[in-house]
Amino acid sequence: MPEQLPHDRHVESRSPFKRLSSRYRALPLRGRRVVAGTAAGAVLLLATAVITPVALQHSDATGSEPAAQALDGTTSTVPASTVNATAVTAISATTGSVAGGSTLTVSGVDVDGVTRVVFGEEEARILSATSTEVTVAVPAATGFSPADVGIAVYADDLRVDGDALSYSYDITSPVDAQMAYVFTHWNDYNLAEYGSLVDTDCANFASQSLLERGWTMDEDWWAEGTGDDFDFSKAWVSSTFFMNYVEEHPELATALDDTQRNQVKVGDIVQFDWDNSGDRDHTGIVSKVETTDAGTQVYYAGHTDDTDYRTVDEAITVIHPGASVYYWSIA
Repeated sequence: MPEQLPHDRHVESRSPFKRLSSRYRALPLRGRRVVAGTAAGAVLLLATAVITPVALQHSDATGSEPAAQALDGTTSTVPASTVNATAVTAISATTGSVAGGSTLTVSGVDVDGVTRVVFGEEEARILSATSTEVTVAVPAATGFSPADVGIAVYADDLRVDGDALSYSYDITSPVDAQMAYVFTHWNDYNLAEYGSLVDTDCANFASQSLLERGWTMDEDWWAEGTGDDFDFSKAWVSSTFFMNYVEEHPELATALDDTQRNQVKVGDIVQFDWDNSGDRDHTGIVSKVETTDAGTQVYYAGHTDDTDYRTVDEAITVIHPGASVYYWSIA
């Protein structure tokens, strides 16, 4: 039924044993056993004296220690390239939008094995990787709030060594201002500036977010007052009337259907028709868009059954099975 207004990621060394003097070989048999035995002991001592330093020298040169003692007493260091350790050294940008979405390059050594890049608490999506660079899509800041966060880089479950990396989120665009507002008030209504409509506050909240984004009120889309003195236009508080208003103002937004999810972005408006009657029954603000091999997942925030990250699919298959969903791509 129609909405009730208002609504709403082998050096061949000579063996010492071959050097026995011929005078030992000419001795009588009776004494030969004694002399030969003595000669053998001498040879063994000689062999030990020759072989031991060679063995020690070989061991030192090929050991696992990073430094080796050369024959002249100097110390030689194993080149870093032989270690082959993954390390990070720099990032291509240190500041950006709280809404994320930009690309950033992490530079380093052997970073093609990187499996995760995390900004504060948020996981970045890895777009490409070579031995010297990893390119990621910067995630939105936690709660779309301005903050300085550390960047952690991992190869499987091990954190990669290297320079300390940090990133500063700030409000740099209209959508940043919109989403910062949404995440401040999705469950803490801004009653100091607006009124609240019991059980039908979704369009009211979406309108507030668009005002923060930079839209301006006009004679068809407006609100004023607070509390009991809160007054408004139908387009401000009704999902269906909001649809009608935006249809008449194509400079503000472009209509998309659910087959066009790949065009939806954070800050866009999502609307639902729960019973496929043609009216719009609920309005939210797109809070995250995830693209995976399985397709695109859209999340939204909003008032009335307050939420920050609910999936569109949950709304139309679990909460309201069979419902239809539409989007407004905000200019």
